[in-house]
Amino acid sequence: MRLHEDTKDAANSMHLPTGVRLLIAASLLVQGLVSATIPPEVKKAVTFIYPADAHGDIVRDPKTGVPLPYGTGFFVFVSNDTPGGVGGYGYLVTAKHVLKAPSGESFSRIYLRLNKLKGDAEFVALDLVQGGHSIVFEHTDSTVDIAVMPAFPSESIFDFKMIPADMLSLKSESNLNISEGTEVFFTGLFTGYVGEHRNNPIVRFGKVAMLPEDRIAWQENNQPPQLVELYLLETQSYGGNSGSPVFFSFGADRTPGSIVIGPPVLKLAGIMRGSFNESRAIGFVQPAAGPPIPVSSQNIGIAAVTPAHLLYEILFSDGLKKQRKEHPITPPPAK
Repeated sequence: MRLHEDTKDAANSMHLPTGVRLLIAASLLVQGLVSATIPPEVKKAVTFIYPADAHGDIVRDPKTGVPLPYGTGFFVFVSNDTPGGVGGYGYLVTAKHVLKAPSGESFSRIYLRLNKLKGDAEFVALDLVQGGHSIVFEHTDSTVDIAVMPAFPSESIFDFKMIPADMLSLKSESNLNISEGTEVFFTGLFTGYVGEHRNNPIVRFGKVAMLPEDRIAWQENNQPPQLVELYLLETQSYGGNSGSPVFFSFGADRTPGSIVIGPPVLKLAGIMRGSFNESRAIGFVQPAAGPPIPVSSQNIGIAAVTPAHLLYEILFSDGLKKQRKEHPITPPPAK
């Protein structure tokens, strides 16, 4: 079974009732976060991404035959804004580098591990090249590590939720009072345990550590460093977390100088890019004229997040607006 191999058919399936699928603002605003709990719907918005080999088959561990997880993705919903329009469009979002091999070569197919309404999770293929064209939409700024693909699983088969586009935090929302110390959490793949029968996303908590005024240097896979726009979080991020949705959690103290009565508010902060690592020498330090000093990379507990407003710019870019216009949603026939 392939997920939306034909994007036109996928678009036409999007008139289905959205109440079941959406991780709507109401469900997030009405539920209170007590201690370290989160609304259970949040975890249903994520899926696990597995690469395909040159033959299009899922990559497996050569010793155990178990499929090898690679990263995290999540679903976002954009409402149909045409006059009299119904339903909306679904998109799979992840970090751009999750769709590439360590060598830098782009995958032509990935597999999503999706929980089913009944029975075990299922692997579903998503071809990233359809009709001779890539279905992956990116930001015009090549340093933005976000990939967006049209994808809308069948709600009659799969148990999932979607994050509505109006949950994304934007630069214009100064009333959110985002600052160092703002509570955050993310949910995604834990490679040590994906879940025997169903996806079991891990949830990690932390705080905003820095909101850089300028772009900061980011280096990946021994490539030259790039100046990129990032939020820095005081939390641990490891392999498999890339592409995870990261949320701001605004509690009773979200308005400086006062206490707000009511449940916390959640906003999508962005997409997990990875962790900052520090290279340290190991073993005995040799003289400068000697052999190279061996080094190891240490996770220093600072995670990098691509801001959600950059995802918003992709979702409402000319390219995706054109794609939605070319694939209008057909309303269900009148009864």
